[in-house]
Amino acid sequence: MTDVFSWQHMEYVVPIGSNEHRKLLDEVTGYAAPGKLTALMGESGAGKTTLLNVLAERQSTGVVSGDRLVNGQALPQDFQAQTGYCQQMDTHVPESTVRESLLFSARMRQPASVSEREKEEYVETCLKMCGLEDYADALVGSLGIEHHKRTTIGVELAAKPKLLLFLDEPTSGLDSQSAWAIMSFLRSLADNG
Repeated sequence: MTDVFSWQHMEYVVPIGSNEHRKLLDEVTGYAAPGKLTALMGESGAGKTTLLNVLAERQSTGVVSGDRLVNGQALPQDFQAQTGYCQQMDTHVPESTVRESLLFSARMRQPASVSEREKEEYVETCLKMCGLEDYADALVGSLGIEHHKRTTIGVELAAKPKLLLFLDEPTSGLDSQSAWAIMSFLRSLADNG
């Protein structure tokens, strides 16, 4: 079965003073289907990151209303464990290698029932998927922006999200050639599940 993530009538209201509130999202509806890249587009300040955070259940203040669904059903209890989230301002330990970064994610976020060997093998698969084989032993702090972004995506993939991968501005800060390479890579990920 292919899982469709959808959202309906999403609203997000945050407090801005002692008795004041501001509605940041108003009646937003959409969906993301397997094998598809779904883009949130709009001008700066339009609420793209806000919507992404609300959809991924990463907001820490305010009141969210509306429905987030998987296959028409309420989100599973382990929704966040089934998804990955790549922040725009990705942070990594600069003294770690790319492989160490992915392995740390796999060890911390995959179930304890998965053996160490399986985690290590999956990290190698992720390195290949992300085009990072030649950079596996490079320090993350030495990487250029494109390979840093690929590492961020690899770290999330190493956690083995089975439902969805959220990416906040994956091409931010990249030149046109690197942005094209990242989008081609993401298209390949979507095509191959």
